[in-house]
Amino acid sequence: MITTVGRMIYGAAEQVAAPFVRPVQTALAAAAEMVGGPRARRAWRGDERCWIEVRGLQGGDGQQIGAAVLRSLARDPAVHRARLNYPLSRVIVEIDPEADPAADTLPRLCDLVARAETGVAAQPEAAQPGDLPGDGILLALKAITVAASGIGIGVAAVGRTLMLPRLPAGVMAAVSAVDYQPKVRAVLEGRLGVPGADAVLSLGAATVYALTQAPAAVTVEFVRHLAQLAETAAAADAWQALEPELAPDAECRTVGPEPVRPCPLPDGVVERHAERCGRAQAMAAASVGALTRDPGAAATAAVVTAPKAARNSREAFASTLGRGLADRRDLVQLRPEALRLLDRVDAVVVDPRALATDELRVGRFRDVAEADRAAVWQWAQSRLEAGELSAGWHRVAPAFGGAARNGRTRGQVLVYQRHDPRAHGVLAEIRRAGAQAVSLNVDELGDLRSSFDDLYEADSDGDIDSSLAGAVDILQRDGRTVAVLSGHAPRALGVADLAIGLLGTAGIPWQADVLAVDLAAVWRLVHAIPAARRASERGVELATGGTLLGALLMVPGVRGRGPGPVTAGAAAGLVNGFWLARGALLDAAPKAVPVEDWHAMTPEQVRSRIAEALAVEEDSRRGQGPARQWQQVVPRPLTELATALRSELSDPLTPVLAVGSAASAMLGSPIDAILVGSVLTGNALLAATQQVRAERLLSRLLAVQDPPARRVVEEPGGATGYDSVAATSLRPGDIIEVRPGEVVPADARIIEAVDAEADEASLTGESLPVPKQVAAAPGAELAERHCMLYATTTLVTGTVVAVVTEVGSATQARRAADIGHGAGPAVGLQAQLRELTNRALPFSMAGGALVSGLGLLRRLPLRSAVASGVAVAVAAVPEGLPLVATLAQQASARRLTRTGALVRTPRSVEALGRVDVVCFDKTGTLSENRLRVSQVRTLSADIAEQQVLECAARATPPKNGDQYEHATDAAVVEAAVTSQVLDGTGVYLSFRSGRKFSAALVGEELSIKGAPEVVLSACPDLDPAVARTVDEMARNGLRVLAVARRKLTAAQADRGRSDADSLAALCTRRLQFVGLVGLSDTPRADSAQVLKTLQDNGIGVRLITGDHPVTAKAVAAELGLSIADDQVISGEEWVAMPRRNQERAVRDRRVFARMSPEHKVQVVQTLERSGLVCAMVGDGANDAAAIRAATVGIGV
Repeated sequence: MITTVGRMIYGAAEQVAAPFVRPVQTALAAAAEMVGGPRARRAWRGDERCWIEVRGLQGGDGQQIGAAVLRSLARDPAVHRARLNYPLSRVIVEIDPEADPAADTLPRLCDLVARAETGVAAQPEAAQPGDLPGDGILLALKAITVAASGIGIGVAAVGRTLMLPRLPAGVMAAVSAVDYQPKVRAVLEGRLGVPGADAVLSLGAATVYALTQAPAAVTVEFVRHLAQLAETAAAADAWQALEPELAPDAECRTVGPEPVRPCPLPDGVVERHAERCGRAQAMAAASVGALTRDPGAAATAAVVTAPKAARNSREAFASTLGRGLADRRDLVQLRPEALRLLDRVDAVVVDPRALATDELRVGRFRDVAEADRAAVWQWAQSRLEAGELSAGWHRVAPAFGGAARNGRTRGQVLVYQRHDPRAHGVLAEIRRAGAQAVSLNVDELGDLRSSFDDLYEADSDGDIDSSLAGAVDILQRDGRTVAVLSGHAPRALGVADLAIGLLGTAGIPWQADVLAVDLAAVWRLVHAIPAARRASERGVELATGGTLLGALLMVPGVRGRGPGPVTAGAAAGLVNGFWLARGALLDAAPKAVPVEDWHAMTPEQVRSRIAEALAVEEDSRRGQGPARQWQQVVPRPLTELATALRSELSDPLTPVLAVGSAASAMLGSPIDAILVGSVLTGNALLAATQQVRAERLLSRLLAVQDPPARRVVEEPGGATGYDSVAATSLRPGDIIEVRPGEVVPADARIIEAVDAEADEASLTGESLPVPKQVAAAPGAELAERHCMLYATTTLVTGTVVAVVTEVGSATQARRAADIGHGAGPAVGLQAQLRELTNRALPFSMAGGALVSGLGLLRRLPLRSAVASGVAVAVAAVPEGLPLVATLAQQASARRLTRTGALVRTPRSVEALGRVDVVCFDKTGTLSENRLRVSQVRTLSADIAEQQVLECAARATPPKNGDQYEHATDAAVVEAAVTSQVLDGTGVYLSFRSGRKFSAALVGEELSIKGAPEVVLSACPDLDPAVARTVDEMARNGLRVLAVARRKLTAAQADRGRSDADSLAALCTRRLQFVGLVGLSDTPRADSAQVLKTLQDNGIGVRLITGDHPVTAKAVAAELGLSIADDQVISGEEWVAMPRRNQERAVRDRRVFARMSPEHKVQVVQTLERSGLVCAMVGDGANDAAAIRAATVGIGV
């Protein structure tokens, strides 16, 4: 009885203690590893699987060790299946569901693995595999350092309160020397690994700070380690949540050669500063010790030169970012130290396959006539839906494939994988981050090609992985730190400095450093690169300031302790890193916008595609759980001033003046410190206030009322009705009707059109109305998509019914605003101050040191000599210059405002004097966006030009209200000086879709004007010179109208008056040619002189327009620009170029035709990236994004 009870008690105790046994064992193993004991085996246990480290798996005996491990585990009854993952050096063991759940099988399985290793090799190769997020050892190491630091705070506080004896400062210096000497630390990391070395040094620092009674220092260490522990715990949670999704593809037997970098990894700003501080630390400790013969002073010198703030800033940033990404379940860190490299990444190699989805789409054409493209697209789409086409080029059906050669058609169509909706956003973010974007020159890139800086040719055998690895090697040899984004390239990921693996359907890239669940997670990671750089740079600034102030406190007579500023700087570094990472996490990601070829589809296909997309979106919305953390915070109006103030305080003089004023205060000159601080903050506040005021005024000026929309609804009984709604309430799939004179509220595919023309000058820059139709237009550029309506354009004539395809920020008019604005050239006051600071600072410091040295030679007290040197050094910094410049800029801005020019950013006034090139939009900026008759050709001595105009004016229908329906009609009537021709007593035919002419029957005379191909075909016995003249006028950029007339009999005239169809038939034969009328946009009176003045002053001019290249060249010539054929480039040519070729193009080409708003932004950015200071002048919504992207943006 007693025995039975005892066994029950023992069993119960064992069950209670079981959950604590493994954590205790893990902590003990971690502690043993920290003190030089054997390296603990990494292992993780989940509900169904164990991930156990296998040593030597990547060595020469790796295959034999792997086979032995699998055989050993197969004999265990608790093992259902075991698989090997060579890149991670892990064996994944699936536990038999029928095994005892209470049994702790992990230790036994680890023993089996160890015995299998030693059975093949007595001592397996000691290469240290990486720590996975779920490994308990890593979490235990972080927990030990946090616990030690927490205890240290209490010990230090109690010791200082009770005034207990404390260790000498030399002990603190010894720990600092080991921790912050890069070469010494590297030796320790090679022995213990990065996590182990960091834990040992942190434990030593906590102990020393506690025993030297430095509670502030140990508190800073505690906060840093706490952030690291939170990051590790969040990563473990993310691993726990995502491991079931990763486990099915856990097996990976790919073993590549050990990656060898062609040159050492370039140091970042933190590493370079650490090297400088390491040398300074050794020199300062030695020199101070020799001069003072005081070990305490030498120790303080060693502690003061430690760059704590730099390391803390980067660590706080990486820890906060890692925790935020893990909490979102966006990313899994397979290598915990990966995020510490973000601040050094300056090139990103993108696998083209990472930007694609599994869905195929019809792309470009080769050798297919424009008239056949719609039919070819439908043929290819139907075969694609039937599963008969794969990715690649395919020959089209003989019916519309062009001339046959050897029995095969010449025409081809490209089928490629549809781009991920987030692909554009990721590439734009790479540009914003200032990193070089590189990929391979493959057809599948499509319109993404222009988003890359360089495109390398793929290997002839089509090996994408090898080609990407070659690109990485080239970039690394050029001194770049390279990140690789891929889901299918193990070799390229293996040689990358930062390997970003994208999860997908083709397996898991286990060679990656981090695994991203989708491109949204990649965007978030790339978005953090600029913030990571700022965290490191500001950390270095804080560390430098702390060292200087700490050294100042070592001067006899100055109150304070030397390490105090260093500790304060370290704490500021933590705050700096945290806030920068938090900002990167809270920034809103761009909306995923699927790029669809709506203009290539039939209306039925468009509606079907939208319905499918809406169903998928609804399912996705239902599947979303509640948000956990890091939700975006809606900014308050008061933050505008704070944001502007922070931007102004990013001045290069700010850290210098801040350190100088603090030094002055410490040396007994608080008045100087207050004056310098007042000037600094006053200037920043003044400039920030002006900027906020201008931004608010600009917002009021640009604020427009959303155009109303007429939504078509089906009423009871099948009748059609209309709802008047705001444009913001429209959704894809809605049916809208647009009538003459109305602004189009959203992008839409036309399903019905009656005599419709649209004014698209606000979007494409096309000055002439564009006819609209229902027929699809595959492969057409933006300005030639006649089956589409676009937001912000205006319907001039006719009525259109259309289905909404895009709304809000996804419309063509607003899409350009999302293009990434990379770092442009440094110009203006900021650049001058930075250059002045960089040049003057060494001289001012040297002058201060010289004054201090001379003071010592004159036997002045050390404090007085140093105070004099600091005063001279601070006085040499032009702290008043920013204030004077700001006042001057604001005065100039006020003067310009009085002349009608609103200056949004006062600094741009100074930048105006440094402009190298000015980009002009044509329509509405250099021209009036108003048609005029510029040429009249008669080709007959018997007909005068005025007669041609009068005949054309007679063929013009009367005004509809107070204006003509077509801009061409208004231009012709204005040019015809004889008003009697428009008596309004005739019978008129208006221009409409399908009838490309207008006509008037007055008495028995029929007057006609219209498209030359229609009118001239009705003129018998026409001189061939007429056709040549039409071609010549078109090449000169004119819109040509042919004018003709016909004398009718009385019976014909009566029949024409009574029947419009009969009148139209009379217009198609036996016409007498009268002449040709050429119309063009009206240049502003002073445009040519402005361009001439700019060129005379050595400023380049670029003309960016949506017009056809021929028209654009003719307009340039009319404005006085001498343009050769090879100086004109079209949007189609532009988008096919990588960014390096674009940089050459913006220098050689002067006219950019058929440019969309996105292209305009890219042209401006490319000019800025080429080192030119660019100004952009425009007037419409299609110019807004380009104006913002330029150094100087001028809105007319």
